[in-house]
Amino acid sequence: MKNYKDAFTLIEALISVAIAAIGFAGVMALVSTSNNVMNDTIDKEKLKFQNTEILEALNADQANIMDYNGKDLSNCTQITVAVNKDEQLKSLQKWCNKLQGEVGSKRSQDKRIIRVEKKKVGQSDVYIVSLELNAKNNKKSVYMKRIFYAQ
Repeated sequence: MKNYKDAFTLIEALISVAIAAIGFAGVMALVSTSNNVMNDTIDKEKLKFQNTEILEALNADQANIMDYNGKDLSNCTQITVAVNKDEQLKSLQKWCNKLQGEVGSKRSQDKRIIRVEKKKVGQSDVYIVSLELNAKNNKKSVYMKRIFYAQ
């Protein structure tokens, strides 16, 4: 007479542990990818906020807006302005330091440039301001362009 008991064998237990381990590995990969995407999004949002802050400050300083043309915010110690433009220099250095603090110092391919053009549209003069802010070797880039009507 054979006596069979309903129970798990060692092989069945090992297979179930292996399946559970594969499932956990998949969940860990998903969590890691999600974390990377979230960090990238946070860095881009910081760049967008900085872009908006700079554009608003330029709009408020339209009398000197052409002085901002060509300014590179990637190296805070090399920022220069015309004589008697202390407030402008302080603003540029503040923006540069904020960028370095929030998204890291400039890497080889990063651009952090302000460009300003003055054009005539009909009877009005307009300023076309474009900002390009990059971080982490161009992996995170924000480019904004605004048009301000000359006052």
